[in-house]
Amino acid sequence: MTWSSLFILFFLGIGVGFINVISAGGSLISLPVLVFLGLPSAMANGTNRIGILAQNISAFIEFYRKGLIKWKLSLLLSVPAVIASLIGATFAIDLPDTTFNNIMAIIMVVVILLILFKPQQYVKMKNQEFTLTKKILLFISFLIVGFYGGFIQAGVGFLIIAFLSILASKLMLVEMHSIKTVVITIYMLTSTVVYIMHGQVNWTYAIILAIGSWIGGWLGSKFAMKVSEKFLKIIMTIVIFSMASILLLF
Repeated sequence: MTWSSLFILFFLGIGVGFINVISAGGSLISLPVLVFLGLPSAMANGTNRIGILAQNISAFIEFYRKGLIKWKLSLLLSVPAVIASLIGATFAIDLPDTTFNNIMAIIMVVVILLILFKPQQYVKMKNQEFTLTKKILLFISFLIVGFYGGFIQAGVGFLIIAFLSILASKLMLVEMHSIKTVVITIYMLTSTVVYIMHGQVNWTYAIILAIGSWIGGWLGSKFAMKVSEKFLKIIMTIVIFSMASILLLF
């Protein structure tokens, strides 16, 4: 552990927190960086979650102040997410480092392709009403969100926005981001306990990353309607493809 590592983590946290609120996928950057800094994969995964929690709590406060939180839907979707996240977290801790790194690299490439091509835009539901069928599909969707969030977390925001875009298309984008923030905050509070109980958190790294992420989340919620997602996606595509390539050879 060096001062340069802590310096990198602090500014990494600011960038990741900002990206996660404006768009999603910041963990696709922070998680590999923690691995590159020498943490075992499970510990990198657990450490990264402290920063995500800080960023989401910061963003949650701002969304709450602006009256943008859809409480009923957010809390309902949090139930399946919490249950599945505990299973996903337990599964992740038992994976060997090499297996986890390879899975993460593949997921990074898949997610960045989803960011670029947005396949959800080609899936249209004829009925725009929020029907019972849609509610059931959302419940199932957020079981998937929860398991993936507990397992690796990186890029889970894209899954949430995609599912909401298809099944709750009447929501404004900023409302979808607020739901994403509430759901992730709630299931992260529970699933992160699994990592803590197994000693898979480097607290020095986690606290520095969390401080930066808190600042980034606050900045992101302030400028959620003013920053170009297109520019962020170009930068993230370059960075994530580079990191995925390195991970596959790590």
